[in-house]
Amino acid sequence: MRSFRRALAFRVALQSFGIAVLGVALGTLSLRAIFLSEVDESLLEMTQLEGQHGVANVLARHYWTQLVTAAGIPGERSLNLHEPLSVPAPALERARGGKTAFATHRWKAETMRSVIVPFPRAGADSQRLYLQVATTLAPVQARLETFIWPLAGLAMLLTGLSWLVTWLTASRALNAARSLTAEAESIGIHELNRRVTLPIDLAEFNRMAAAFNALLDRLERAVTGTRRFTADASHELRAPLTVLRGELELALLRSRSPAEYEEVLRRCLDEVLRLVRLADDLLTLTRIQGGVVGGQRDSIELDDVVERAISRKAALAQSREVTVELHGNAGLVSGDADLLLRAVDGLVEHAIMASPKGGKVRVRLAADHRRSVEVTDGGQGLKAEEISGVFQRFYRSNRPRVSSAESGLGLPIARAVAQSHGGALDYVGNDPGASFRMSLPPAE
Repeated sequence: MRSFRRALAFRVALQSFGIAVLGVALGTLSLRAIFLSEVDESLLEMTQLEGQHGVANVLARHYWTQLVTAAGIPGERSLNLHEPLSVPAPALERARGGKTAFATHRWKAETMRSVIVPFPRAGADSQRLYLQVATTLAPVQARLETFIWPLAGLAMLLTGLSWLVTWLTASRALNAARSLTAEAESIGIHELNRRVTLPIDLAEFNRMAAAFNALLDRLERAVTGTRRFTADASHELRAPLTVLRGELELALLRSRSPAEYEEVLRRCLDEVLRLVRLADDLLTLTRIQGGVVGGQRDSIELDDVVERAISRKAALAQSREVTVELHGNAGLVSGDADLLLRAVDGLVEHAIMASPKGGKVRVRLAADHRRSVEVTDGGQGLKAEEISGVFQRFYRSNRPRVSSAESGLGLPIARAVAQSHGGALDYVGNDPGASFRMSLPPAE
């Protein structure tokens, strides 16, 4: 796995090297253009001398002259020129058009710079003549080399410095990341309540630390939920299993009549139903609090959900001779229909079980800035010492719990569902029975 510091330093150094090479190339081209301009000026001066004194009479060092016909055939030349110069065809073509033409070309393994201009006089056969003055570019190349090598060395030096500076800068910049990594590595599975420190001076690392802390929050909730599920299951399942074992062992101690066996089986069935209900509610609550379910969001008519919940609990209400009344309208909410039905089920069931025989449960719907369902039972209400624990798992008040009808998780599940939907479930007082209000944000 590559080091971020090395990768960053290498990339910056590579970019710096590319910029340096481009700078050297542009600088070299600019200097060459300047030097060629100086050479061209000197060549033009030589054409003027040649025109005044004649080709054969000018013996300037490092300059060679010759006359060229329109066909490119060399003719009369200066005394220091022992062989004809090569004639660059493009420059001659421009000179035929009456222009002063410059060209760089090769002659005798040397790089030459020539100028070709129309000559004032014609040849012996009245042909139009052109004057070519040339000089070697070796001095120019030598001067360029004196600049190129120092510039190349400077480019390499700057590339190395950029790599070093980037390495050091990245090292300092990553101090916060190393600190976050060290803190994260020190958090064990039994220390999920710990959080990493938020860097206050670096926005990017602050955001990274906040995201990591949010991840730890979710992980802690998931692990805590799993541990609580295991603890609750082992504790709450022990009682019905013990009852089942006792009933079965007692039934096997002696022979019994069919009616007695039937009675034992009914009691065992009651405990099995309690076990099923308990396991199902435990699993539902753990999954809701862990965020495993409840992600689906649809536009739902809350009135329909409440009516379905009351209809589902009609048999329970009838068996306990409790009347359920529904008033008001709530409107649309955004949520998971199954989970909301489960929550309202828990509220209505809790109210029915808390109401005495012949009692009345009131369900009121309201729609203002939030949609709400308020359920009031027909019992004596909650005592002051019961309020703090009513939403706890398996909270046991003074009211006896019916064997298989309740798991003790109805209110915790309803509150978890409300909170997962951005709402709340609160105890709002005795009227005269205990009133619980679930409020949800309206559908957008």
